[in-house]
Amino acid sequence: MPHRYDVLVVGRPTVDLVFTNIPSWPALGQEVYAEGFLVAAGGAFNMVAALHRLGFAVGMVGVVGNDPWSRLALSIMEAEGVSTELIRILPEPLPSVSVCMTYQGDRGFVSYEERRQVYEDAFRSHALAVIGRVEAPLLHAYLGPDLPLYKAEADRRGMRLTVDTGWDEAWLKSSRIWELLPLPDLVFANEAEARAITGATDACAALRRLGEAARFVVLKRGADGSSAIVDGVEYHAPTQPVEVVDATGAGDCFNAGFLYGWRKGMSVTEALNLGNICGGLNVQRAGGYAGAPREAELIAAAEAAGITVPKRRHEK
Repeated sequence: MPHRYDVLVVGRPTVDLVFTNIPSWPALGQEVYAEGFLVAAGGAFNMVAALHRLGFAVGMVGVVGNDPWSRLALSIMEAEGVSTELIRILPEPLPSVSVCMTYQGDRGFVSYEERRQVYEDAFRSHALAVIGRVEAPLLHAYLGPDLPLYKAEADRRGMRLTVDTGWDEAWLKSSRIWELLPLPDLVFANEAEARAITGATDACAALRRLGEAARFVVLKRGADGSSAIVDGVEYHAPTQPVEVVDATGAGDCFNAGFLYGWRKGMSVTEALNLGNICGGLNVQRAGGYAGAPREAELIAAAEAAGITVPKRRHEK
């Protein structure tokens, strides 16, 4: 196991049960049959797997239970070749499961996870302990209530901090969000999340409003590409249309592609383009990270789009 990672990702792995290409959305009392089905690890692991495929030494920091679903998530992570040494296993059941159904290029979820206080306390203490002892230049977490604790420990260790807003509408609309946005070095959000936070109906207006609170914001816009604002300066990158099989994990794979370019010292626009390519490749296969490219595949796709990827990694 590596003693030093390129990035630590704080989050909870899930097991995703993915039903693909359902003929119609299920109505109460009716049954529909999907054309395909697969089981995968999901949740925060989507980004972990995407980063791993791009050559990052990535450590997932989280807590699971001793139930069959938790054990299945760990076995899938290990099969992908990702280290599980930074996952703490609690001696009690803590299932986290999502059922995903894809329909007409989009998807819907029904999810369940234990949210007992004992889990929250164990997760927080374990994450802080790992951040405090494991070497990594970059820490990625979610824009949650514990972010100030992670930020303080990351600063003490000299780590850069990136966050994803995640989707919890009530939380995103709370005033506490505005206290947290200035803390990270970089904030990832998709359009729905940005609009929930700011109340703006226009994507660019939402981006600018977020840019008033955070120095560096990256906005994922799906088929419209992506945008960023850095110290008040805007950047925009369109994306190429692709056939969408399953949009699950598109944002996580975008994050991985963007961070790949950012770590190599590429321009903001180039990093946005790499994120678009990563997300676009992923949505063409079912599963949260099944279509996430390997490093050579990303470089080839970037070069085909006229983007030169530096051979040496560069901290930025």
